[in-house]
Amino acid sequence: MCGIAGYLGPHNADQILLVALERLKYRGYDSAGMALLDQGKIVVRKAAGTLEHLAQKLITEPAAGHAGIAHTRWATHGAPTEINSHPHQSSAGRVAVVHNGIIENHDALRKELQATGVVFRSQTDTEVIPHLIAQAYAHTADAGGDPLLAVRAVIPRLTGSFAFAVIFADFPERIIAVRQGSPLLIGRGPEAMMLASDIPALLPHADHVLHLDDGHLADVTHTGVEISTFAGAPVTATFARIEISADAVTKGSFDSFMAKEIAEQPTVLERLLASRIQVLAGCDHLVMPDLGVDLATVRHVTFIACVTSWHAALLAKRFIEHLAGIPVEVEVASEYRYRKPLAIPGGLAVAISQSGETADTLASVRLAKRLGLPVIALVNVMSSTIARESSGVMPLFAGPEIGVASTKAYTAQVLALYLFALQLAKAKGLLTPSAEASILEDLRTLPDQVRNTLAGCENAVSEAAALFAPADASVFLGRLGEHPTALEGALKLKEIAYIHANGYPAGEFKHGPIALVTAHLPVICLCPHDEAYEKMLSNLQEVRARHGRLIGVGHADDHHLHDLCDHVFPIERARAKALQPILSILPLQRYAYHVAKRRGCNVDQPRNLAKSVTVE
Repeated sequence: MCGIAGYLGPHNADQILLVALERLKYRGYDSAGMALLDQGKIVVRKAAGTLEHLAQKLITEPAAGHAGIAHTRWATHGAPTEINSHPHQSSAGRVAVVHNGIIENHDALRKELQATGVVFRSQTDTEVIPHLIAQAYAHTADAGGDPLLAVRAVIPRLTGSFAFAVIFADFPERIIAVRQGSPLLIGRGPEAMMLASDIPALLPHADHVLHLDDGHLADVTHTGVEISTFAGAPVTATFARIEISADAVTKGSFDSFMAKEIAEQPTVLERLLASRIQVLAGCDHLVMPDLGVDLATVRHVTFIACVTSWHAALLAKRFIEHLAGIPVEVEVASEYRYRKPLAIPGGLAVAISQSGETADTLASVRLAKRLGLPVIALVNVMSSTIARESSGVMPLFAGPEIGVASTKAYTAQVLALYLFALQLAKAKGLLTPSAEASILEDLRTLPDQVRNTLAGCENAVSEAAALFAPADASVFLGRLGEHPTALEGALKLKEIAYIHANGYPAGEFKHGPIALVTAHLPVICLCPHDEAYEKMLSNLQEVRARHGRLIGVGHADDHHLHDLCDHVFPIERARAKALQPILSILPLQRYAYHVAKRRGCNVDQPRNLAKSVTVE
């Protein structure tokens, strides 16, 4: 959550930092600011609200400088006001800091600083950092002032999760960066050095990236970076080439990242399948990355995930128990980390996170490892903390997902987890070569089925959205594999259209939630032809008898569905039947998008939400 950017180079820093912040705003923010080093002083510009407000301030109050730090803030301590936005400065204005995370002992530090005469301007936890650093820096005056020593002296006094960048007026070509818990990257380009919370903000000025590890500090200058531990031990700076292009983090011809990312799903699934299917002797064979675990010995799997990733894990439970005959638990990461889970012999933990930086999931990964469980990561960012701390990694190959409401990452997760279930079954001798070839042949048709479903459902979805956009509540019903689809569809509507929406297992609807049904309530029912189809038709009849407004999601030629429902979102029949939920979620993604647009909502940056939740 929040976003840090920094720049050292030959160009004016203000516009470069502004573009970097634009590329970080998907993380969630409610104010923004920057601090530039200009002729021996620090110039700060801040604004509450959108980045357009900061851009306007830079026009009316220009700021010069070839080095600086910037920030998008998502309010935790203190309201989203200009005074609370970052950067924060020391009393004399000679030190400035931008910070992600939470300083948990800020209240005690604030009182201590106030006792020495420090006057605080904001209500934030962050402001203690520049004041502490300024005091520590003053103590190094006899040595001519040493910013590195000052920062090192302050770090042990901070409790919590944090990443921050510091500039000093006395050192106009230097930025010091610190990481403990929140992600922070160093970018290197032909002419510039950069800092950012995520790779898109480094483009196009950096072509190589270094992921700062927990407990490490970076001393960044125009000529490079020196990495050390908090205690001062040197660390080799290892950069990797940035594989994504600046075009990958732009909207292109689409009106939003969400619309673009929904449309990219066929390509994403093709890319994922191409990485996992190999043709040998004329037959398809499953190939998977080395996960560092002997899957033949696995007797129990625990999935650890949050929200959308948790929904994908619910489907993975069905896949694995059916294909590999292994019992599976699906844990909400924020709950798993605070209880005392049991480590079952032969157990395996699988952590799912699009960003690979989700704080609750990362903490759960570390708990699972302490319990002695091997951990596999399913992530979209191979260089992320969760990936680096796991025994093995299953990459999604989804490309950058900028929209806060996950779309392409979700469908990629579901497919990747199905492939993982096949891998487990194969390792246990439960998947014959002929069955494997047949399943993989069916999987090859999935991307085209996704394309056809997206095209085929659009008119029906748009018409229903126009009718139901004013509704202040909705219910989503599904059975078996479509229950997670109902949960995910409801979540999308909540996230971007701000509509109270709930997903239920349809069999439980009559045990209470049916009391919600009125003539004004849209009820979205997932009704593909699966084992529960007849039961779902009964649920439709229950809603219809109470005059609820029915939207069915099912096959285009399903006459029963058309007879019962006010609207039908047509979907293709998945040849790989277990993956029908991938096709079923597509019209619900588009429905949420259209409803949100008609309600005047920002589909890419819904209020109060952040893409990567890196704090509790």
